[in-house]
Amino acid sequence: DKLLKIDMQDKTYGWTVEMQLKAAKHKLKFCEIPVSYRKRIGVSKITGTVKGTVLAGYKIITTIFKYL
Repeated sequence: DKLLKIDMQDKTYGWTVEMQLKAAKHKLKFCEIPVSYRKRIGVSKITGTVKGTVLAGYKIITTIFKYL
């Protein structure tokens, strides 16, 4: 299976970036599928705080450099 071939590792905020980079590296076809969202009830644990936003951003950026 192609998903097993790219050997996904990240279980947090960097998984989407990891999947895109590895799919491109293995020349796999992929596309973005639009999704409709409902308004969130409450506050996000991630983007609702400066700390959460910074930590998620840091994880995404380090994942990019890890797989480039």
